Amino acid sequence: MEAVLMRILFISQLFDPEYSIKGLGLMKHWVEQGHEVEVITTFPNYPTGRVFPGYKRKLKQVEVIDGVKVVRLWSHISHSKSKLSRAATYLSYTILALCYALFSKKPDVVYAYHPQATTGLIGIILKKLKGVHFVTDVQDLWPDALVATGLNKAGLVVRLIDRWCRIVYMQASAIVVLSQGFKTALVERGVPESKIRTVYNWCPEELHISEALDGQNNKVADQKTKARVVYAGNIGAAQSLASLVDAVGTFPDPTVVLELYGNGVEKEELETLVKSKHYGNVIFKGYVSSSDIFDVLIGADILAVHLRSDPLFKITIPSKTQSSMAVGKPILMAVGGEVNDLVMQAGAGVTAEPQSVESIQKALGLLLARKSDWEQMGQSARDFYEQNFSSRVNYQKLDDVLKDVSHDNS
Repeated sequence: MEAVLMRILFISQLFDPEYSIKGLGLMKHWVEQGHEVEVITTFPNYPTGRVFPGYKRKLKQVEVIDGVKVVRLWSHISHSKSKLSRAATYLSYTILALCYALFSKKPDVVYAYHPQATTGLIGIILKKLKGVHFVTDVQDLWPDALVATGLNKAGLVVRLIDRWCRIVYMQASAIVVLSQGFKTALVERGVPESKIRTVYNWCPEELHISEALDGQNNKVADQKTKARVVYAGNIGAAQSLASLVDAVGTFPDPTVVLELYGNGVEKEELETLVKSKHYGNVIFKGYVSSSDIFDVLIGADILAVHLRSDPLFKITIPSKTQSSMAVGKPILMAVGGEVNDLVMQAGAGVTAEPQSVESIQKALGLLLARKSDWEQMGQSARDFYEQNFSSRVNYQKLDDVLKDVSHDNS
């Protein structure tokens, strides 16, 4: 298929220097391909709800970064947990982004990224008024994600959001999803399979990881040392780490140690659990900056990934999967479903059922019994990442999506 140069309008409330998988790196890639790229975003403030140093909130700020035009628009910003305040944040951004997009130069393609529901509205309106095709990127499957947090599946809010998301799917020229499970779920909802493309997420820090790996002696731990199991990330309700803590805390082999890096709403409760049960081999290490965390991961023996047992999580691929594989360490994956299957396919470690102490202990026992295979597991994880999850592979998949959309426009 002949390459077509395009004007791409990328709409995302989340953008660099905030942590964003599809961010400045992807935009620079498109510019290198010869495309004209414009980003509509707001002032960086996630996750604290406070504008990052070096930025001052105003009506509009335009900057060009390595050929990428980044337009930052005012929006309501709050770090409050109030649902109304969060809704105001989303709606204010959407209204200003829509107004800017309507009166700016017509793009060839709109890529609606984050959040999916509100950026999808902008894509639909530009399609209707300017005849522009758009791509919607599904990072969270709605309303399933809301149901997983406790909302009533049969409630009015969930039904309205479900209806709206179906409209976005049907109006989009192409739909990008992060897993095969998401694709299957959308097909079951009546979305044409022909417009859905599975594009795996990558680890935005993959270059940093490669540099860190080059600078370390990444050998298997000595047989006499303790086996360090590391969990790094959010410690919240979705992660539901009590089962992992209990599994290691009551594990019969005293040489196994679980280190937890990060913060979250369930951290204090887990610390109380550890103290009350006198687990001497479970250690809370606190928050570690993103610039330092990969040195921690590379120094681990086993990397643990765990989510609550939920139908939604069985069809998703948590971002820790990509970062864990990229650092080349054996993985204890306790999520279930598709991502468990990927770890087994890669030969990258062992799997367990989430929220099952018995299953996690069995998986950990298998890993310890195969200590001589840890180096090969880590290499297999790294190879699988390079072949399936890397930005190199998935940038190309997104290039193909844009090419197909552009040919539909012609």
